[in-house]
Amino acid sequence: MLAVTEPLSTPRLLLRPFRPDDADDLYEMRTCPDVLRHLYWPAASRNEVREVINARLTMNTLAAENDYLVLAVERRDTGRMIGEVDLCWTSVEHRHAEFGAILHPAGQGHGYAREASEALLGLAFDRLGLHRVTARTDARNAAAVRGLRRLGLRQEGHLRQCVRFDGKWHDELIFAILAEEWAAGRRGTVVGAFGDGPNGEPGSPKGAQEA
Repeated sequence: MLAVTEPLSTPRLLLRPFRPDDADDLYEMRTCPDVLRHLYWPAASRNEVREVINARLTMNTLAAENDYLVLAVERRDTGRMIGEVDLCWTSVEHRHAEFGAILHPAGQGHGYAREASEALLGLAFDRLGLHRVTARTDARNAAAVRGLRRLGLRQEGHLRQCVRFDGKWHDELIFAILAEEWAAGRRGTVVGAFGDGPNGEPGSPKGAQEA
């Protein structure tokens, strides 16, 4: 079990549980054409965003298979929520999970997605003890593909016309990284998102609790 009850601090960001006052920032993100063009959601109404926020309020714990951890991404210098990251525990037996990240365009191009994703992967591997983490993205989303590769994930599949949305078929790309690959990529590096772990290895972002 893994619970995030306090914000996780990285050099420039806080990854924290959602709050009711995130509604305006989430509404802006959920109605932004540049965000929606690579997702399979229609633009949300304010009532729908409030429902999403209410659901997110309790999504801060991974205790059983198919549980979701969803955290708001906040800039430490401005206090503004610029996105969200999520981790779904897809298999307890096989120690698998799937992660994702969504950022408002105002937060893109500054390395925030990578910083937040590294913190989330640190939780997945270093605290939850997962063996494998996957991610999927719309095949047209070149920026997401580059970002996943920079994180050390490799492409394992190309699913042709696997999603139908808004009257069109969409391809998805599947990426993955193993625990040993994550550890090898972190070895010998100093990353501000992580505390000191055993034997000098990177530890976990501050704020996560195991039970």
